[in-house]
Amino acid sequence: MIYVYDIEVYQNYFSVIFKDVRAKKLYDFIIFEDRNDLYSLHKFISSNKKSWLIGYNSFHFDNQILNYIYKFFPFIREESTNSICQSLYNLANRIISDDLMEYKYRLPFKSIDLMRVGNIDQKSLKLVAVNLEWPVIQDLPISNDKLITKEDLPLLYEYNLNDVNITEQLYEKLKDKIKVRYDITEYYKIDVMSEPDSGMANRLMEKLYTDASGIPISQLKKLRTERKIIHYENIIFDNITFKTDILKNMLSELKTKKFYKNQPFFKKDIVFNGVKYQLGIGGLHSDDRPGIFKADNNTKIIDCDITSFYPNILINYNLFPAHLGETFLMLYKRLVHQRVEAKEKGDTSRADVLKICVNSVFGKTLFEHHWLYDPLVGLRTTINGQLFLLSLIERLVLAGFEVTSANTDGIITIVPKDKEDLYKDVCKEWSKDTSFNLEYTEYEAYIRTSVNDYIAVKSVSEGKTKEKGIFLQKDRLSLMQGIDKPIIANSLYNYFIHGKQIEDTIYSSTNIYDFCIAKKSDKKFINEFHYLKDGKHIIDKLQKSVRFYISTDGGTLFKVDKQDNNKYINYCVGRKVSILNDNKVHKDIRDYNIDYGYYIKETQKLIDEVINPQLKLF
Repeated sequence: MIYVYDIEVYQNYFSVIFKDVRAKKLYDFIIFEDRNDLYSLHKFISSNKKSWLIGYNSFHFDNQILNYIYKFFPFIREESTNSICQSLYNLANRIISDDLMEYKYRLPFKSIDLMRVGNIDQKSLKLVAVNLEWPVIQDLPISNDKLITKEDLPLLYEYNLNDVNITEQLYEKLKDKIKVRYDITEYYKIDVMSEPDSGMANRLMEKLYTDASGIPISQLKKLRTERKIIHYENIIFDNITFKTDILKNMLSELKTKKFYKNQPFFKKDIVFNGVKYQLGIGGLHSDDRPGIFKADNNTKIIDCDITSFYPNILINYNLFPAHLGETFLMLYKRLVHQRVEAKEKGDTSRADVLKICVNSVFGKTLFEHHWLYDPLVGLRTTINGQLFLLSLIERLVLAGFEVTSANTDGIITIVPKDKEDLYKDVCKEWSKDTSFNLEYTEYEAYIRTSVNDYIAVKSVSEGKTKEKGIFLQKDRLSLMQGIDKPIIANSLYNYFIHGKQIEDTIYSSTNIYDFCIAKKSDKKFINEFHYLKDGKHIIDKLQKSVRFYISTDGGTLFKVDKQDNNKYINYCVGRKVSILNDNKVHKDIRDYNIDYGYYIKETQKLIDEVINPQLKLF
């Protein structure tokens, strides 16, 4: 059986609702005044030891509550309802304040935490619900430090059930990720069912290394290689060379630098051939101006990516944490090979997880709380990676090519067709000198406002595009990304890819959620909605999570500082908005009174930002 569930805890009230995702049947258990479902709840837990209980943030919270009830049932079953609720309330507060670990393990049921599976780091279920286009966005209606009355019960039940139904919807969305975790758990005999991607990589790497080395995991987790000072001249590889004075001088300067533990990592900006490049621990990035680049009868746009760039730096240059020895490098090479093998066999689940493992290593070598920590390895990987990429850029520029963008492991170049052989020759020579392979992708068009905001068009006719940032389409947003007027990204896409006018896209949308923005205020602020009704100024205090859209007849949404009631922050200056936390009643799109002019204007601003610089280029 598979159940989604959610718990509510107050000083004098406890409730949990389970929903059978197949039969759609509800099981609710309440402890309040003269109702005590503790016995039936314990029986439910006991009879579902082989069932899957699926929650949101349940690994850290809900699971612990249920495990406590199961384990301490013999000691609390004769207590009064108020005493039981108070015990559970105290436990909940300990969990929240101390991240209590006592009841997370040895659960009497099988568990999946969707927050962890979805890599949704510290994002509330309410904002996830916005991504899911859920009709009701409802924060806890009664502060959990209040005492509950009988009149509150329907409201709390409705709230609890709403969270359960959101969790069910999220479960449906994350089924593929859950299957990946199930496959890996079965294949490698390690439990990763509630692990985020990084957690899966950790568990798998721990198992594989301990199997290969014989070092117990408990001992492995204590290992580190500390390096308080590292000279950059000992970081940079001997085959890193440049031909132009500006890059030679940059390299010479870099070799004089030192890395100090607990000090900021290296950063540097350099302008080469009119393009500013930013070097830092996160990889090389060009500072790109807005623009449109189109392939034609005479010109190609080619994106060359370095295949498995950072993993191959580790392998090609024999890098491994000093405390782990060459055993780790042998294991790492095996993982890379197994990933390629799994990909070729169509075993996508295993291939995807191995890719996560392989790509996570270099980052963890820079994280002092991980057993892979050896900053020399991390710095050699990231610093040399940027310098290698910069050396390819230099070679292409010296050969007469226009490099228009660079980002971590790839370079986009404008290539005249009559010089394509020369372009490939330059790249091949660089590959030979550095021992890296390149993969090429041709674009029909490349449209951007910055290096991280673009549409790359592989084929207009086949609809093959790659979007990032403000151009990213709603159906490609991750659950961690906020919702902010997705109609604008859709309008940009249709304008640049299909030649569709902004107005046509915006007016033709029948989905109110396309126009929405979602925000959550922190504890320092209160959300207030100010509007006029019958000539009176009304102020509504709102919940922390708020979904709204720009309208013609709404009010003003403020974030008000609790410490300074005179400090008002307007969410949308100069515009009226309407709140859409409750959208249970379906309405015709015309009845929402959307301020279409606002969305048209905001889209046009971005189009102008892209197009206007081209007046000087073409």
